[in-house]
Amino acid sequence: MKVQITINKTIGDIKKEFTAAWPHLMLGFYSKPHTENHGSNAKFMVTDDHLTVSQLGSGYQENSELTLEADMPVREVERLLEEKFGLHTQIFRHSGSVWLQTTVSDKLTLDQQEERGIASDYVPVVENEPFDYREMD
Repeated sequence: MKVQITINKTIGDIKKEFTAAWPHLMLGFYSKPHTENHGSNAKFMVTDDHLTVSQLGSGYQENSELTLEADMPVREVERLLEEKFGLHTQIFRHSGSVWLQTTVSDKLTLDQQEERGIASDYVPVVENEPFDYREMD
């Protein structure tokens, strides 16, 4: 799978294409950067999906473009988006019922992260498992 990014695309369109390519991953955009192996603060998340890359980013060249590919490590994707477009991003992975920021696993590729997300959806069902009256919400 590939996702093409250009300065005229909206961040909403990029998010949709990204999640279409990797359904268990999500791309978040932020107004401030994060350091390597650290998460981004939620208060800096950009929620206006109508902004274009050129409106949100800085320091890009007019003909800038980038293709995200399955074998790219997460840290490389985030670094390239920062360098090419001035975009502060964070990749999230779906895990059970929550979205996790990929921080310590940034060395994994997009496909490897997707595989982890798929694996987290699987909950084994044990037949004839005795009822545990101690379980609580």
